[in-house]
Amino acid sequence: MTKTTSSDAGIDSLVEEAVETLRTFELTEYEAKCFVALARLREGTAKEVSEVADVPRARIYDSMDTLQDRGLVSVQESKPRRFRAVSPRESVELLEQECRSRLDTLGAVLPRLGSPDRSSSAGEVWTMEGETAVSERLATLVGDADDEVLLAVAVDALLGDDLIDALDDAVDRDVEVVIGSPDGAIRERLTDAVDGAEVVETWTWWDAVPIDAGAVTSVCMVDGNALLVSADATTDLPGVRKHRAIWTDSAEAPVVGMMRPLLASAIRGD
Repeated sequence: MTKTTSSDAGIDSLVEEAVETLRTFELTEYEAKCFVALARLREGTAKEVSEVADVPRARIYDSMDTLQDRGLVSVQESKPRRFRAVSPRESVELLEQECRSRLDTLGAVLPRLGSPDRSSSAGEVWTMEGETAVSERLATLVGDADDEVLLAVAVDALLGDDLIDALDDAVDRDVEVVIGSPDGAIRERLTDAVDGAEVVETWTWWDAVPIDAGAVTSVCMVDGNALLVSADATTDLPGVRKHRAIWTDSAEAPVVGMMRPLLASAIRGD
């Protein structure tokens, strides 16, 4: 009986992970297994690939044809035919290019699908929950800014990389960015990370740091139109809390008119 070593188990785990990841790029299970096997061999015959990949030999050739069409495999027309995998770096770059091309196509097509006769849901307010979702929505709103971003934030957890990058990019576009926080550590981080933004101390929605349970966690207004307000909310699970937010990208929403002067006063002193 062949004894399985920890090293063998580790390789098997890596092979399985690579195969499953490749399948997300629209490779069949056989195609993914063949490519991984060939990557391990670097080059080989159909018989060798079949043995390493544990794929029926009858399926090797059609799998290799597909992999060749996608630029992942080269074929040597010898007897027997030999196959060679591109390098790991080249394979990742090829798959990345495919993804980028599809995303570019989607980005061009989706905006053309909206009906010009349908109303834009003016004045509607939307809800969302989850720390990551709230942070990403903040980043999206800031990314759409043309003139002004007013942001008050009291929890570091919402300051994800995407939001920091969006604030920094807004400054680079000559958007006026003013950020207020009651937390000195947050102000210091934002001053260092978003060069050119005005960072100020504000306590309008808070009494202490760390903030009290259930308090507002962020308020953001962009160009005087789009607005997001998030808060720390309890859940049905004991001791578990999450961020919930309301947001709108319409100046016609009544909450925008109410919050605009309060936010301007809180972090700009208007």
